Amino acid sequence: MPQLLAVFDLDDTLISGDSSAIWTEFLWEKGIITDPSFIEADEKMMADYNAGILNMNDYLAFSLQTLHQVPLEQVDVWLTEFVKEKIRPRFYPQAKALLEKYQQQQVPVMIISATVSFIVKKIAAEFGIHTALGIDMVIENGCYTSKIDGIATFREGKVKRMKQWLKQQNSHPETIRFYSDSINDLPMCQFADEVITVNADTHLQAQAEQHGWKQLTWSL
Repeated sequence: MPQLLAVFDLDDTLISGDSSAIWTEFLWEKGIITDPSFIEADEKMMADYNAGILNMNDYLAFSLQTLHQVPLEQVDVWLTEFVKEKIRPRFYPQAKALLEKYQQQQVPVMIISATVSFIVKKIAAEFGIHTALGIDMVIENGCYTSKIDGIATFREGKVKRMKQWLKQQNSHPETIRFYSDSINDLPMCQFADEVITVNADTHLQAQAEQHGWKQLTWSL
C-alpha cells in the first residue's frame, strides 16, 4: 500500500497556461478552426472558468464541435505535434524536478484535470506519468463527440472520479497530497490530506492562507 499518493492538477500547475486554450490556438494556427468568433467565444469561456462560473457541458459542446468528423487517429497525430511544439516549452522546471524526485522515491503520481482526457493523457505521457484522469468524451463512428462519458473531472466531479479510481485500484494511500492553482479545485483540496498550491489564483490563495496550506510559486 502506498503511504503517499501525489495528485496534480495540470493547467497552470504543471504547465504554464491552460492546455484547452492552447489546443484551440494550435487548431487555429493549423487552419482547422477558421472562424475568428470561435476564438473570442473560447476566450470568454476561459474567463468564466477562471472566475469559477463556467458551465462545463456548454463549453465542451462548443469547443469540441471542430473535431466531430475528424477520425481519432488524425486527432492523435495533431496531439503529438501539439505537445511537442506547444506544451513541452511550458513545462515548469520545478514541476519536472519534483516529478523526478517522486519517481526516485517510488511515490505514485497522477494527474487529474478538467481538460478532456485525450489531451490530458497525451501530456501526462510526455511527463512520464502513467495515470491521468480527464473528462472522457463519448466516441461515435471513430470520432470524438461533445457528450461527456461518465463523471466529468470538474469541481466536485474530481472527487467523485478520484474515489472511483481508488476503489477500482483497491488503493488506500495513507496520504493524498494534492497540488493545484485553481479555486475550481476546492472540493479536491477539502478531500485531500495535504494541499500544496502552485501559483494559486486569488480565491485559492485566500483559502490557503486560511487553512495554512503550503504555497509555491513556479515559473518558466
